[in-house]
Amino acid sequence: MRVEFKELMDLLGVGHELSPYETRPWFLHDPELGITCSAEVRVGPGADDVEVEIQFLYDEDDARYDDEAQYGGPEQILMMRFLPSKEAIWSPSIMFVKGEDYRNKIHSWGERGAAFFTDCIAAVQMNELPDIDELIEEHLVDKARGGRGRRGRVGKKGFKVQQKPMSMKA
Repeated sequence: MRVEFKELMDLLGVGHELSPYETRPWFLHDPELGITCSAEVRVGPGADDVEVEIQFLYDEDDARYDDEAQYGGPEQILMMRFLPSKEAIWSPSIMFVKGEDYRNKIHSWGERGAAFFTDCIAAVQMNELPDIDELIEEHLVDKARGGRGRRGRVGKKGFKVQQKPMSMKA
């Protein structure tokens, strides 16, 4: 994955170019489950890195935890970092999903991580808590026959091929 900055912002669902120190956040709180999903794309102070993060934060009275658990603490779902080359072409440098390093672990890990992120924020924008395990299976597991399951969720468009007629020289 090697893209210009504007294309990176589009791949991450931002829709415009962020400035240094700028952040694009998405939030959803599910009071029934006691979970807040926080997702964001942020640009570093010198515009020399872009970080992408998804966290789940659990309410203090969440009964799923035992007495030894740390209440209200975040669970980091995704952390990605992108760095530019000297030619201002951006590439992923790290990707952790639920604490597991996915860098170079799967084919096209940068593109697939970006698709995972955008599907998570699509769910948040529809007021749904993203099903992380389903999205990991969909985007981050290499299938035996090379397929990755169905493509995306809300707002995904099909791939269009633009064909130009060939010129015939005599």
